[in-house]
Amino acid sequence: MSNSRDESLNGLSVLALGNAVPTRIAACWLAESGACVSHWRGDWPTPPTGSGEARFDRQTLSRCAPADFNSDAPYDVIVTDTASQSRDSGKVPAALRAGAVTVEVTSPLPVPATFDEALIHDMILWSRSGLGYLTREIDADFQLGGPCLPCNRQASILAGIAAATAGVAISLDESGAAKRHIAVDQLELLALMPMQPVAFAQLDGRIVGKPSAHPAPRMPGGTVATANGMAFVAPVEPAHWATLLRLIGGLDSAADQVADNPAILREEVGVIDAAIRAWARRLTSEELADQCQAEHIPVAPVYRPDQMVTDAHLRARAFFHVDGARLNPPWLASVGAKAAVPERAPGADIRPPPSPNARRPLAGLRVLDLSWAWAGPFAASMLSDLGAEVINVEWHPRASNLRRNPPFAGRDATSNNTAAWWSANQRGKFSIGVDLKSDAGKQIVAELAAVSDVVVENFSPGTVDRLGVGYDELVKANPRLVYVSLSAFGQSGPRSHYIGYGTQVYAAAGAGYATSQDGVAFSQMFIPYPDPVSGLGGAYAMAAYVRNARQSGRPAKVDVSELEVVAAVVLEPLLSALADLSELPAVSAGTPVSAGAGDRGDDRAHGAGQSVRYRVVTTRDECFVVLIAREDREWQAFAEVLGGSVDGIDEAAAGVDADALLANVGDRGLNASLIADSSDVLADPWLTSRGFWTPDLSPEVAPSGALIGGSVWHVDGERMAIWRGAPRLFGDTGRVLGDLLGYDEAAIAALLESGSVA
Repeated sequence: MSNSRDESLNGLSVLALGNAVPTRIAACWLAESGACVSHWRGDWPTPPTGSGEARFDRQTLSRCAPADFNSDAPYDVIVTDTASQSRDSGKVPAALRAGAVTVEVTSPLPVPATFDEALIHDMILWSRSGLGYLTREIDADFQLGGPCLPCNRQASILAGIAAATAGVAISLDESGAAKRHIAVDQLELLALMPMQPVAFAQLDGRIVGKPSAHPAPRMPGGTVATANGMAFVAPVEPAHWATLLRLIGGLDSAADQVADNPAILREEVGVIDAAIRAWARRLTSEELADQCQAEHIPVAPVYRPDQMVTDAHLRARAFFHVDGARLNPPWLASVGAKAAVPERAPGADIRPPPSPNARRPLAGLRVLDLSWAWAGPFAASMLSDLGAEVINVEWHPRASNLRRNPPFAGRDATSNNTAAWWSANQRGKFSIGVDLKSDAGKQIVAELAAVSDVVVENFSPGTVDRLGVGYDELVKANPRLVYVSLSAFGQSGPRSHYIGYGTQVYAAAGAGYATSQDGVAFSQMFIPYPDPVSGLGGAYAMAAYVRNARQSGRPAKVDVSELEVVAAVVLEPLLSALADLSELPAVSAGTPVSAGAGDRGDDRAHGAGQSVRYRVVTTRDECFVVLIAREDREWQAFAEVLGGSVDGIDEAAAGVDADALLANVGDRGLNASLIADSSDVLADPWLTSRGFWTPDLSPEVAPSGALIGGSVWHVDGERMAIWRGAPRLFGDTGRVLGDLLGYDEAAIAALLESGSVA
């Protein structure tokens, strides 16, 4: 097999029209995958050498060429934004765009006119989406404090990845449809991510992140100081806690009780927390993480961008380009030889045919989903929303942990089908229960792989191989199979054995230092945000390598690192840190630094020369509002509006309600936004007017009236409808075995009787 990151889109011709940040990111991902990408920037000025925008252009446009309308081949895909589509599409010769699909990134805000303005808009979108309320700086007591926002263009970067995914997906459309248009909206994409808090707001009346009148005692651990920096120590499962408490020593009594009584962690929080923190200070971040991970406890260092760019694990995986100034794509891939077999004949489509006005671009694509938790299922959901048929193999007798996570419709925690977080993430899929340890179960997975285009899994590295359902086994059943693994730290490299949830990945990927008010303090989130982020990256990789398999007849084994996807979304601080490597003493992952928040002497976490700053204030009606300024005079203008001094902005804001504050600063042309909680975002006028929120159709959740974020894909002016709610646990076993694989009733009954399926 050949190792390749950049051949999956060979032969795809793309025009990046305009200079919007999402367009540049989409151009980068498509070009890095082998597409021939041209860019048309109009009269956009060349950024100054050494500036943040110049570094950004080097990352995003290095493999693209300026458009030459006299010699370019006709474009297959045109990626653009609303303003450029309106203003510049007519400048592209008709012969070059006649057969092209247009991918347009939309937003409730005008298309930014400058790179700085793009950052301001991204901060506002982050605030409106509900993510801002869930992102908190770590305070002096190492607890989650006030809200903070990314000081890089994360909203636009995510939209660019989604636009690239749309461009690849539409190229897989086998319907023979004429030229098409697909749009993805920046705010909708962000609002799709906080699924669990949105469900809590509706079903339990709980606002995640809002102080409770009767708060539960806090959990021990979290972000802790080490001998050389910080680490994130927050196990999830009781078994992880038991092992950790024994590893620390002196906590055997709590370790013995935690499996049957997890509340012991809160009851004894003072003693346990003090022991964790004293133990952590005796170790470096790397020693602590290595000791925990050797015992299968999910713990990770909290890394600054300068530590990321010298990290041995990322270097071993060649995440940083050999030119020393760019990132490579966040996956490794091995592409096999062309299969000397007839093209596979897929089994019958078990989905109903699409309606005439809702052509599904991915109709006919089948995804075999072996994943659980959130990242893998989110990746499959993104493709399901575009029309792919997704068959989720749930490992009988174990259900996914998200099926047991609150909130529950009707407050019914006894059912495996009432968890609203699960149902929002599994819409439009089929569930089959398979015992993966049985020979018959492995055979069924192989038969499903034989009639599928792509397999996705997110177990710890090595697990699927031990179960006998890894790439090497399933490619025997389907020599053109694309097999995508989503794991926390990737399948190779010195930390590939690390296990991790989204919160650990957030810490290790440098996201905490890219998301704060000053670039010195750091943050964590109430939700495992890296899961949907890496799921989006996984959806792109799935679509790209399926295209390659269809074009070339070659299978692929794709290793997507969640750590690297999140780092690629952080991006700008890493580019700044890479640029600094030639100017500063090298900082290795083990170099001692302050046990506090890191390097407080400069602005490297945000990127040198960053001009946009913000401040989060609390208003009289206890809302959070973000004030954003580019120059000192704008802070003075905020002070004048609030009737105080620049130093007294916080105090002045506390005397006015949020609506009045926003109206007053808006009248002065200043940038500010409510930091919306998960209830506010359900009422966002942009999202509601566009029909983004849609009823959850899952059988046991639908009676609650809960809403979920709908598909973010708008094809030919129509949002792709969610045609089916999440399946009941193992609810489609008979249908999949009978209608898809051709088992008769007696054979199905025998499999059920043996326990091989459920």
